[in-house]
Amino acid sequence: MAEPPKPHQQHHHHHHHGDESVKLFVGQVPKHMTEQQLTAMFKEFALVEQVNIIKDKATRASRGCCFVICPSREEADKAVDACHNKKTLPGATCPMQVKYADGEVERLGHKLFVGMLPKNVSESEVSDLFSQYGTIKDQLILRGSQQTSKGCAFVKYETKEQALAAIDGLNGKHKMEGSTVPLVVKWADTERERLARKAQKATIWAASNFANADMTHPSLFGALPMGYISPYNNYGYQVCWLNTAKHILGGVLCVVRNHYGYGFDNRSYGNRPDNCLDV
Repeated sequence: MAEPPKPHQQHHHHHHHGDESVKLFVGQVPKHMTEQQLTAMFKEFALVEQVNIIKDKATRASRGCCFVICPSREEADKAVDACHNKKTLPGATCPMQVKYADGEVERLGHKLFVGMLPKNVSESEVSDLFSQYGTIKDQLILRGSQQTSKGCAFVKYETKEQALAAIDGLNGKHKMEGSTVPLVVKWADTERERLARKAQKATIWAASNFANADMTHPSLFGALPMGYISPYNNYGYQVCWLNTAKHILGGVLCVVRNHYGYGFDNRSYGNRPDNCLDV
């Protein structure tokens, strides 16, 4: 008598696959474990659709980490809550790291970054344009200290389809009145990318101060606040000039990045190789 509900249950969960499915990144996975073994282990805590071990491109050997696909955020959260920093797999020395894969939070939130807006653009002009593609849940034009537009904004849609339609219809295609270049419309950057931009800004600030310092007084450089992060709006974006500075200051950037680290929470995380099991 317990058998009939199963097809209905399976169909119900399959319905979530796609827009609702969530990719988790899992680190500290012993390299001898198979996808079948990992699937069976995760199914003790949550519904799992797929497990993909991340392999070395040359040797095809496991890199000690994997992706796990869950059918919904609810199931993904079950896996995170049950395993992250709690369960140590046989053969591993540290507990598993189970977190949302890089970009999943932004994708699931249907949040877009909009660039190349005219400096004098109004909230109503942005909403009038983007509401043509769906229901806007949230909108923010980034502004400086004088409340002048930085030429970019965030727009959050109700569904993924609406956000994709806006990207397809506007990115690189639509010029707003007062602008000579088309809009940039893309998925909002992840937390990792935002932190990297802050680290780059801090690196450039430190190097600039070092270059201008009176080297007859070494203490001047020693007094620089190396823990400094520019007083920058959480949504700050400065892209073009940083690419050049990155090459010039590559060595210093590594030091500063190591100083800052990347402080991820359980909802914003990428497949960083240094979180794979190194055995």
